[in-house]
Amino acid sequence: MRPYKTPTPEAMLTKSVRQMLKAAGIFHWKVWQGMGSTPGVPDIVGIHNGKFIGIELKAPRGVVSPAQQDFIDRINQAGGCAFIARTLDDVINGLGLQDRFLIR
Repeated sequence: MRPYKTPTPEAMLTKSVRQMLKAAGIFHWKVWQGMGSTPGVPDIVGIHNGKFIGIELKAPRGVVSPAQQDFIDRINQAGGCAFIARTLDDVINGLGLQDRFLIR
């Protein structure tokens, strides 16, 4: 039997964000980085309202690498929507979903 591993804050955020995106009907997928991957690709990518989206998830004290920031900037410059999210509210605000989820 494998010992139980406590999920990291980023893993818990990833699960919550994916559940919320699914509930909102937003087509998305989790990007798994590995050898040969392009550096800086956001954790979650997808399509929302005809735009490419990229969401880089970070724990409260997580640091964004220069490659991650560059990728986010390039998506935004190309007309997509990319941002860093540390909370579900960051995702709701970043995607303009305030009318679908009750926040402030």
